[in-house]
Amino acid sequence: MVMVEKKYRIFKNKYFWISIFFFIWMSFFDSNSLMLHYKLKKNIQKMTYNRNFLNKKISLEETKLKKLTTDSKYLEKLAREKFYMKKEDEDLFIIYKKIEKKNLTIYMNK
Repeated sequence: MVMVEKKYRIFKNKYFWISIFFFIWMSFFDSNSLMLHYKLKKNIQKMTYNRNFLNKKISLEETKLKKLTTDSKYLEKLAREKFYMKKEDEDLFIIYKKIEKKNLTIYMNK
């Protein structure tokens, strides 16, 4: 009987209940709650990933721009493939590949 009373004696302690209340309050309800910190940390990680992705994309675009300004063969290739430009004595044929998905028909350049 004495052993059981020792186990449950902590539940009669007011400091225990105040500590529990404080932990719950700080975890969920406070303006600096742990939940808010967790969400902000996830948001920071997501933004860091996006920043790194965009930095890589910027560096790729810079290399493409450098290549466009220096390499005339690349410029001609890009003009022919993307903008369908041709020389005056050439004929241009565009071939489309038909892709059907359920009720949607898409025409793609091949």
